[in-house]
Amino acid sequence: MVLSLAALLPARAAAQTTDRPGPFVVDVRATMGSLPQDASFFPPAPNATPIPTTSLGFDIGGHVYLFNLGPARIGLGANLLRIAGGASPPKPSGGSSTTPPPRQTLPDVDTRVRMFTPQLSFNFGSSRGWSYLSAGVGQISVQTTTSAFATGTGSTAPVTPARTRETAALQTINVGGGARWFTGDHLAFSFDVRFHKAAGRTKNEVSTTPVTLVTASAGISLK
Repeated sequence: MVLSLAALLPARAAAQTTDRPGPFVVDVRATMGSLPQDASFFPPAPNATPIPTTSLGFDIGGHVYLFNLGPARIGLGANLLRIAGGASPPKPSGGSSTTPPPRQTLPDVDTRVRMFTPQLSFNFGSSRGWSYLSAGVGQISVQTTTSAFATGTGSTAPVTPARTRETAALQTINVGGGARWFTGDHLAFSFDVRFHKAAGRTKNEVSTTPVTLVTASAGISLK
């Protein structure tokens, strides 16, 4: 009897461990996010220039689940996010077969953001589905481009060429949470909402202002 109970204990412990979140996941998700609005992230442009406020992109990453801490399963991993958005002024109207159309006096603006977000996570649930809270320190870089534009409507008006401003890799703190629900042994629907607080830094004598961005991702997780 004692021997039988002893034999069952490792199996029971293994079953409990298996039922916890993990042992690993790979995320593939679509992402929406906010974009920097401060002028320090943009090349010089007229005051009325429209700038993008929201973006679309993707989020890929991987996490492993290491040990239990009370009711939580501790995970460690990282995600790579890339998002981009653009804004354009109304196109000038007018002109004819004999008269050229008015010149564009405001530029198109394109903003691209790359984020690398290592995370330590606290996961609650079972291997069939769990929610989590996580945080980490990573890096973010922002590249903004303005198209060429004229400084007047006349055909001889000077033209400002396209310009690009790119930050160095800025240190960022990310905090967020989400959940994964498995429909089978290996495939889950997942979502994540995250705040990214990026510090200011200088590259090529260009200073940027600290900024907070928000991203929301939804897609699948595999294990």
